[in-house]
Amino acid sequence: MYEISVQKGGRPHIRFEQRSEEDRAASVEQGKKVYRDVDWVVITPAGGKDVVENHAQQWLANIRDRAQVGQYDPEWVSTFEKMYAMWKDGQEIPEDGTPLKMCTTIFSPAEIQNCLGNNIRTLEQLASVNEEGMGRIGMGARALKIRAQEAIKIGEGRGDAMRIEALMVENADLKTKVDTLTQIVNETREQMALDTPRRGRPPKMQEAA
Repeated sequence: MYEISVQKGGRPHIRFEQRSEEDRAASVEQGKKVYRDVDWVVITPAGGKDVVENHAQQWLANIRDRAQVGQYDPEWVSTFEKMYAMWKDGQEIPEDGTPLKMCTTIFSPAEIQNCLGNNIRTLEQLASVNEEGMGRIGMGARALKIRAQEAIKIGEGRGDAMRIEALMVENADLKTKVDTLTQIVNETREQMALDTPRRGRPPKMQEAA
């Protein structure tokens, strides 16, 4: 038996871009350089400095195969495939998690900038940063990690209450819209009733004297 290595640490940050590459087969066939557009993915580990670049479809196929044998997180694969589909459709890819730029009540501007400068962009990435990542952040990194973990716990504890509150607001808004629509329909019916001529024989014309 052999030990299967599993992807560890926080989910890496990825972005897609399109680059032009020479199509060798077409170049040979036409006797001149022919270029084509190729999708690339740029992967930056959370808290790491090594940036990996690869053909997007080839990379996705590779991590999909690794996930099938337990060497890669299948949830990551699903997320990355959805992100790639959004990018292909021209949609903006949202930040994977809670952006640190929004956590100004938890961290100071300098602390946030130090994290961003070390490829840690979200609260979740900071909460799961490994020793290498903390070493890059420098002094106080462990305290930042603990604060991030505590912030996530508080957020999870408030999750049910926040979802219930949001649902109540949504239902109240829906009720208001229904009431408004009902009023409009009733007013329209009343107006139509007034404008509709009565059926029956037309009134007799008064005989001339």
